[in-house]
Amino acid sequence: MKITLFIEADGSVDANHLVVNFKNFAAAYEVKTSIISVEKYWKIEQMYEALLNIEETSEGNVPKLLNHIASNWMELPHNILASRTMDHCQIFVPYLYMINVFRGE
Repeated sequence: MKITLFIEADGSVDANHLVVNFKNFAAAYEVKTSIISVEKYWKIEQMYEALLNIEETSEGNVPKLLNHIASNWMELPHNILASRTMDHCQIFVPYLYMINVFRGE
């Protein structure tokens, strides 16, 4: 299981700090993650894309975590996502613009 975060940040140092904060936030809900990458998102100024891996032993705790990230989720065949631009969706994590959780096939 993987998570893609789209976060608003002033630079790469800030983006990395925010991703580590998210990792700690997830750990509070017993979801252990590892950071794969944090890169500037080419489409939007001051936006970074972070890819995290969720440890297989933590996957059962993901639904509990998701309820504390956003009020509404769009379910697709292999992933679920939440975005500030979705109708009736409030993101509870301040710097987070969009999150995509890839559940696999």
